[in-house]
Parts: sequence; C-alpha cells; structure tokens
Amino acid sequence: MIATFLGWLGAIAFTVCAIPQAVQCWRQGHSEGISILFLWVWLTGEVCMLSAIPLMYGWVSWLMMNYIGNTLSLLVIMRFRFWPRKNVT
Repeated sequence: MIATFLGWLGAIAFTVCAIPQAVQCWRQGHSEGISILFLWVWLTGEVCMLSAIPLMYGWVSWLMMNYIGNTLSLLVIMRFRFWPRKNVT
C-alpha cells in the first residue's frame, strides 16, 4: 500500500516536472536553448522504458503514466525545437 502510494506520488511528480517546459515552448513557439542531444537521449530513454516495463512487469499503471506523460511533454518540446513557429517574437 505505501509502496504503491509512493510510486504514484513519484510518477506524478516526475511527469509534472516536464509540463512547465512543454507549456513554455508552446507559448513561445520555440525551444531554443535546449540541447538536441539531451532531447534525443531523453527520447531514447522514454522509448526503452515504455518497451521494457510491460515486458518485465506487465502493465504497472503508475510507471506507465509516468513515461507516457513524459513522452507527451517531450514530443511537444521536440516539435518546437525542430519546427519552431515562424512568427516567434
């Protein structure tokens, strides 16, 4: 019970930490200053974990929510890193 609660709390905290950066990129229309290497390593890690967790443990809701949330935030950040809005002020 405590382990599940701590898992959910950690997953939510870890997922939420990427959301402000994704929102800032969305509002600004770019994600300049974020290393492309950082983004690719992050994406590689997320894809590997999204593949490994179900294979090793089955569907663990709090783990999958964490990695799915992070992957969505990462995709927003990468979108604005590689394809910034043209009318950026």
